[in-house]
Amino acid sequence: MTTATASHTPAPKDATDFSAPGARNPATGAALDPIVDLRPDQVRDVVAKARAAQPAWAALPLSTRQDKAMLFARRILERRKEITTIMAAETGRDPTECLVSEVIVALSFAKAAGRAARDALKPERIKLSPLEYPGKKIVVEAVARGVVGIIAPWNYPLGNFMKSIFPALLSGNAVVLKPSEHTPRAGVWLARVAQEVFPPDVVQVITGGGGVGAALIDGGIDAVVFTGSVKTGKLVCVEAAQRLIPASVELGGKDAAIVLADCDFERTVAGIAHWSIHNAGQNCAAIERVYVEEAIASRFVEALGRVVGGLRVATGNAGHSDLGPMQNLLQLKVVEDHVADALQKGATLVCGGKRTGNGLGYLPTVLDGCNETMHAVTQETFGPIVAVVRVKDAEEAVRRANDSRYGLNGSVWTRDLQRGAQLARRLEVGVALVNNHALTGVMPETPWTGTRDTGTGVANSKHAYHTFVRRRTLLVDASSKPDPFWMPANEDLDHFAEAVVAMSLGSLGATMSLLGLVNKRVKAIRAMVSGHKAVK
Repeated sequence: MTTATASHTPAPKDATDFSAPGARNPATGAALDPIVDLRPDQVRDVVAKARAAQPAWAALPLSTRQDKAMLFARRILERRKEITTIMAAETGRDPTECLVSEVIVALSFAKAAGRAARDALKPERIKLSPLEYPGKKIVVEAVARGVVGIIAPWNYPLGNFMKSIFPALLSGNAVVLKPSEHTPRAGVWLARVAQEVFPPDVVQVITGGGGVGAALIDGGIDAVVFTGSVKTGKLVCVEAAQRLIPASVELGGKDAAIVLADCDFERTVAGIAHWSIHNAGQNCAAIERVYVEEAIASRFVEALGRVVGGLRVATGNAGHSDLGPMQNLLQLKVVEDHVADALQKGATLVCGGKRTGNGLGYLPTVLDGCNETMHAVTQETFGPIVAVVRVKDAEEAVRRANDSRYGLNGSVWTRDLQRGAQLARRLEVGVALVNNHALTGVMPETPWTGTRDTGTGVANSKHAYHTFVRRRTLLVDASSKPDPFWMPANEDLDHFAEAVVAMSLGSLGATMSLLGLVNKRVKAIRAMVSGHKAVK
């Protein structure tokens, strides 16, 4: 097996300064047009505008809101050149990769989100016993919460918004988007397109750093969706709890893949390579740990290293690339630290392991012989690195895969689909897969959720709507008679209560006597109101 040598390429003295978030193209270092950020004290006014616009939007039929959502998605596709150019500049990725990974699904996503909305928002009628609750009907309705704040990270500057903006708007909410300060232009573009489609002020956008995000939660919103780091996500949850508003948070990931000896070898190598290195590994659901059975480990590592080592990093030049650079300097340093730590503790560098190009590019990297003493196995890397851990069998693989702070996706790769499903169910994750990974993230009718430090939030599907709507119970009573348990309290009420208990325990005689007791109670209540004595 060919091995490579790691290199921490020092930045030259005249290197481009990447210290300012979102100021330069990460692939080329070219300066980007500046964005004027809001001051935190301006955020409350933005929320107020959204709140004023929301009731009229919520009053529209769901079918109308769906039509608008479809038009919005269509506009995104029609103007795809604009947004892929913006994303390529902000992330350094190839425009085609931006198109494929975040844009082309817009219309199909909107259609499926509409189906999920119909299911999640339809009124629920509660069945009532006509004997116990005469004349009464109950319906449980979904009511828009009001204004939803959506705080998104930089790794998928368009896709992270789509998971929440569609269900939030379909529910009848107004939304305020807060893009990352590293990729603000994509969020501003998305809001501008939305503002051309939806009524005025229903969609707002604010730009800035953490202070602006904090001001959004403090600005009077009714719910918040946050995707980002564990540390910040916990703070978001605390701030939301203090305001008694729901918070849906998707935080870190350290996804594991289990590769069994009976896998479809070539497909598995290709799949592991893709889901490890896609978007330079800057994906909460990237495969960062691979537990491979010893019987095929050497062959697997050699093939994976050959595939990953041949991938091309975007440099901003003409021609396609397979992955972009690191989006920001801080994340690049995390990647370098994890590689250095693994090598110092005995891992073997199969390929990659150093910077490339004039920007923040880092060669896709495979590390072999990894274990739980290494940061590359225990901490979220969020970079183009895959750590291979050799195991004796599937039992060891499951045990070690579950030994993690995180629990987003987990996958098992095997030809035995039944066994694969059984093993996948044992993974302590929110999304378990067999022979694929992370695919459900773009499926609007499928829950995307996790465990542990990944957070408790749910994106996509009808199960995500707790964040976007509250439930309102509506009871309509058409009975012309007072309920028999109303005051006054007397001996007949004692008999009535005992008859109800007996009926609940299955007494047929109690059911028959209950009808007479109900009539007596109704007469007593009416007599109390009229001032006459009840006729016995």
